[in-house]
Amino acid sequence: MPADPERVAETSESTSESATTAAASSVSRRRLLTATAVGSATGLAGCTELLSSGSSDPLRVSVWSGNYAERFEESVVPRYEDEFDAEIQIEPGWNDILTDIQTAPDDDPPYDVTITEGNFYYYGRQDDLFHEIRTENVPNADELIDYYADFRTTEYGMPVDGAPCTIVHREEMDAEIESWSDLSGSAVEESNGIGVDTGFWWFPVYAAAVGMDEAELGEEMHDADLHDDVLETVRNWPIESWASSGQDVWQAFGDGVIDVAQWYYEQTEYDIDDYDGLTHTMPEQTTGYLNHWCVVKGTDKRDRAEEFINFLMDAEVQTAWSEEMPTLFCNENTEYAGDLADDLPSDSEEAENIAFPDWEFLAEHSGDLSDEFSSIRNS
Repeated sequence: MPADPERVAETSESTSESATTAAASSVSRRRLLTATAVGSATGLAGCTELLSSGSSDPLRVSVWSGNYAERFEESVVPRYEDEFDAEIQIEPGWNDILTDIQTAPDDDPPYDVTITEGNFYYYGRQDDLFHEIRTENVPNADELIDYYADFRTTEYGMPVDGAPCTIVHREEMDAEIESWSDLSGSAVEESNGIGVDTGFWWFPVYAAAVGMDEAELGEEMHDADLHDDVLETVRNWPIESWASSGQDVWQAFGDGVIDVAQWYYEQTEYDIDDYDGLTHTMPEQTTGYLNHWCVVKGTDKRDRAEEFINFLMDAEVQTAWSEEMPTLFCNENTEYAGDLADDLPSDSEEAENIAFPDWEFLAEHSGDLSDEFSSIRNS
């Protein structure tokens, strides 16, 4: 998950307005690639094994920076390189991922494969940045948990991993902190305060919606008439820290600025024992993000890129990956390390308890919501 969300928010706003000259130019250029891609699909499909094995040209893979990149390099990269005798070149990044693709030459994109959460996946599709996924090259799609296969299109990217939001808090707090509604309760109101993500505004806002009871599981965010109520809930939280990274959260706790924080399970579960007096509670109903992995248009390694995404979707790979990273995984046969299965969904029924932001709806309202969130912060 991006650790510098404020810059991503800027990318989202500018993209939703679809106004920048560079982006518009890139969109028109990249649409010219579609005919070529369609015409060559039949000839290329199914050739991954021949093209991939023993290749000396690395596959360029864009991943989130920070501990995500570090853990990905420790747990995923060696396994892939050993299995396929092929090199991966990891490219950590944040808000620059989409703009780098948009501004690159048509036949020389900066990445062959890119990670996207819901916001990036939506706007990348609108800007025609990704190849369609040829399902014959990703047979592990057959093992997707049904909910992840159905709730968002997989035409241009495959769901692999993600994380729910969790509530970090001091162990010594007088009241139990178990749900997002507790952030509006008296125990939190009387505490030193709350820390929230400053730029990925949709996650604290969705968390507030999940904690309300006006609609089912955050559906307040999908009814524009209820947006003011959700924002008022956030406005009434005693927010004392606006975090741009996990380090900001831990520092705010260490400095005594906050006693509670909204943050991400993947950045919390394996790290929290490093901090005295802190714990975290994953609410039964929450919000979170899901990464769809995409093949970047213009790559000359389309087969290898699909092969790599299929590799990421493999149950054995995800099982081993979970030992290094406490990440939500999408293969129904993944066996989580340790006690992760107590918190992370293993089937559709459990996955439906996470309110993933719906960018098909949010895009129309993102400018106003972002402005209001900024107003809350500035006030």
